[in-house]
Amino acid sequence: MTPSSHDDALGARLEQRVANLEKIAVSLPVVAAEALLMLSLFLPFVTVTSYSRDDEVVNLWQLGLAFFGVLPASSAGLSSGDVDAVGVLFGVAFLGLLVVLLCSIAGLVVVARGHVSARAARVLTAIGVLLVVGAAGAWLVIGLGSTSESPWLPEAGSLTVVAGAVLAALVTFLPAFRGIWLRH
Repeated sequence: MTPSSHDDALGARLEQRVANLEKIAVSLPVVAAEALLMLSLFLPFVTVTSYSRDDEVVNLWQLGLAFFGVLPASSAGLSSGDVDAVGVLFGVAFLGLLVVLLCSIAGLVVVARGHVSARAARVLTAIGVLLVVGAAGAWLVIGLGSTSESPWLPEAGSLTVVAGAVLAALVTFLPAFRGIWLRH
């Protein structure tokens, strides 16, 4: 074996090791973000306190469907009555957040695989922006709900949405991570 072929073999092995370490560096936050986003789909999102009845713990699915009028409002701890325009707006927003959460989970699987095309990277960036905006909007709604007659208190699901959105945004937007999963 000549010295140059030995150096080439060592260089190739070193490149492979660095590529494996980079894949691990991207995979760890991706798996954590996916786990947090999946948990947020099933964990309680808010507790609706009431002076006239027991407190109710509500998840994202119940919020979206109750605001939109598919479920009875009382199933999500909301005051019963006719569905109004604001309720439909909030329902669409919470259902939109659910769709974005599901798209983010799927997008993070693509990121974990690596070798993402430029078109897919643009789609993933748009999903990341929507996820961050949706998580911030959900917290604004919780803030609005905390001042009503039946205050809303954040639960574990609302915290995992934010933590998952932050991790997903870091993986999607930080140049160090983006450079790894965009490589061809």
